[in-house]
Amino acid sequence: MARLMRTAAVLAAFASALCTAASVAPHPTAARVTAAAPSACRRTLVVVAHPDDDLLFINPDIMAAVARNCFVSTVYLTAGDGGEEVPQEAKNYVLSRENGVRKAYAEMAGAPDVWTADTVHADGRGIRSFRLAGSGRGKDVRLTFLGLYDGKPKGGRPQSLLRLFKANRKAITPMQGALSYTEEQLVSVLASLIRQARADTVLTLDPDVASFAAGTDGRVDHSDHAITARYAREAAYRTGTHPYYYRGYTVARLDRNLAPGERSWKERITRWYLAASQCPREHVCVPAKEAEVVLGRTYRSWVERRYQRTHRDPRPGEILADVGRTTRHSGDTAEQCLTAPAGSWNSGPVRLHACDGSPEQKWNTAADHTIRPRLNPKYCLTAQDTSAGLLPCRPSDTNQSWRPLPWNAPRWQRTAWRLSGARNRCLYQNDRHLPRWNGNRDRSPRLELVDCTGPPLPGLYWRWASLLS
Repeated sequence: MARLMRTAAVLAAFASALCTAASVAPHPTAARVTAAAPSACRRTLVVVAHPDDDLLFINPDIMAAVARNCFVSTVYLTAGDGGEEVPQEAKNYVLSRENGVRKAYAEMAGAPDVWTADTVHADGRGIRSFRLAGSGRGKDVRLTFLGLYDGKPKGGRPQSLLRLFKANRKAITPMQGALSYTEEQLVSVLASLIRQARADTVLTLDPDVASFAAGTDGRVDHSDHAITARYAREAAYRTGTHPYYYRGYTVARLDRNLAPGERSWKERITRWYLAASQCPREHVCVPAKEAEVVLGRTYRSWVERRYQRTHRDPRPGEILADVGRTTRHSGDTAEQCLTAPAGSWNSGPVRLHACDGSPEQKWNTAADHTIRPRLNPKYCLTAQDTSAGLLPCRPSDTNQSWRPLPWNAPRWQRTAWRLSGARNRCLYQNDRHLPRWNGNRDRSPRLELVDCTGPPLPGLYWRWASLLS
């Protein structure tokens, strides 16, 4: 008990220091910790793919919240079976990883590793959950396991999240044979969990990664990471809850940006996880001691870093999409801008393209609610059959009139709009077309027109600076 009290005291001091550091403006070169989660003690729901993504990529932010006795509830979409084909060995591995994250969260809270098994009900489903026992520190810590299959890095397994996202499957089934999930059911369950938690913030991984492959060298990410983040983002938009995005495997090539004290505590918590989770898959073993765990090079690269994925503010004239995109070929800049065809005096479709400051990405508006490229203001953004293009401006043409519909969510206040055109159709960023990891196509989401009614999808929202009134 004395050791637990010392752990709690040290973690609380660490959390206070971390929150103070979090208020400092990000370094312009992103060599330091970027845009840390809010320092206030807010109710937080974490949504990640695998049991350990939270510890490796979101920490030390979770550590700070737990150590300050803030409400933290973490949801794991997949069982983390790692693609193990032998059923009993897969179950053993899953149980070991669950034991590992429970031990890690207990250590973060400075509380005994004692949990109360529970069932969370969301949209008529009973989902396995555990609450850290006791009435003191850690009483507001909960871990929930949906138990879907690990899709493996490329998302090639039959029940993968990537196959669901790309509509190769209508539904996927958890490992334990529970009710299957359609995409709508999965997002609806996540939204229900956000509401039940009364979460002020949602923490998840990077939704902008778009090409996946095996390997952890930082060029690409795991498909489960990115697809989970996309679903968490959509659920956050539906509930009007502020999402924060953290980079996964792609941190490996970035500068170390955690202070020595942050690294030390993150490493210790990671060791506790590994001590309980790294058992032979033939059985579930007695957890090793934290000090007996040796971190390999890959784990160390993650422990020494924590980066958020943030989009910069739009520059004058830019119309910046809420949905970003990074691929193996497009580089690390996620921001996507509305872009006129080269030589915009020629009619043609507008598109999304990585923001590059080019003249094709500069727009103006007129009193008649038209949107015009600065390259040639005699042309107007025009709603067409399924997308939008540039055509010569024509007086009173309703297909060239656009209304900005503002974001409206009291708990997450932001400056963003939908662009509504003729027949109540909105300009939409379709993120469904993902490239192969080594492909050079689909670098950007596709631009479409969709019905403006329905839930507030991320792809419907745009930001701009001094453009529209």
